[in-house]
Amino acid sequence: MIVDVHTHLPSHPDTVPEDEMMTESTMRSGQTVQLTNSIDDYYNDMSPVDKTFIFGIAPRPWRPEERVLRQGGWDSSLNHNDIASITAKKNPDKAIPFMSLHPLDPNWEDEYDRCVGDLGCKGIKLGPNYQDFDPTSPEAFRMFARLEHDGIPIIFHQGTSPMTEAPLTYAHPLTTEKVAMAFPRLKMVLAHLAHPWQVDCLSVVRKHPNVWADVSAQFYRPYSFWEAMLKFHEWGSTQYILFASDWPVTRPQDNIDSLRGLNKFAKDHHLPTIPEEEIEAIINRDALDILGVD
Repeated sequence: MIVDVHTHLPSHPDTVPEDEMMTESTMRSGQTVQLTNSIDDYYNDMSPVDKTFIFGIAPRPWRPEERVLRQGGWDSSLNHNDIASITAKKNPDKAIPFMSLHPLDPNWEDEYDRCVGDLGCKGIKLGPNYQDFDPTSPEAFRMFARLEHDGIPIIFHQGTSPMTEAPLTYAHPLTTEKVAMAFPRLKMVLAHLAHPWQVDCLSVVRKHPNVWADVSAQFYRPYSFWEAMLKFHEWGSTQYILFASDWPVTRPQDNIDSLRGLNKFAKDHHLPTIPEEEIEAIINRDALDILGVD
């Protein structure tokens, strides 16, 4: 089973009008990313995988109109959690909605109840840097305590960001480890191998049994990708990596092809290779079972 644990929301429910098309070039270091897309675009790109986790990122309560990724094509009465649920219901055999909340929102517990009870959300996505909250704060720990009690897994954005107002400290794996130590039963995924802090990421996931990493947003920096994967292999930690794409920044098939192409890159540059069975295990790892997602 191939499970993509990291996909974002389509910007529009239907075909994107030509005058609303948008791209950007900072996320992939100068390469163009299509920011506007439809539900059909999403599922076309998800065809190589069996299951997906889909989510938005809750805005800062003091800047409710700001979004990390576009969702302007949707009815303004819908928030990111509604959109995740609606998109997932278009293909419920494939997509699993995750919620996103902000621990400084005074109404987050009401939204939590709505997401789990009414929208069918099975996990949560948090980007403490994008959302500008300290993941070691009392407010965040209160949220984590409830998530641990309810068995709800977290996908944490980890690593760098092109946004100047996103504090990097909040997305560093050594900061997130404090959460793992305080909540040892809370299942967590550190996204993007915490690039460029992949070594710190593997240091955290190899010592905490309920902490994993995802491999999204790696392949378009090929040397960094190879180096990170070799380090995980040398430390006996590739078994803690889950498959992910970071759609729409990249597509699942691109990630599958690039994982399987790692050893060609290594051979072309006279570098050590990584066992093929470890690469295939990453692609086919059952994240649903690992994270307890029903």
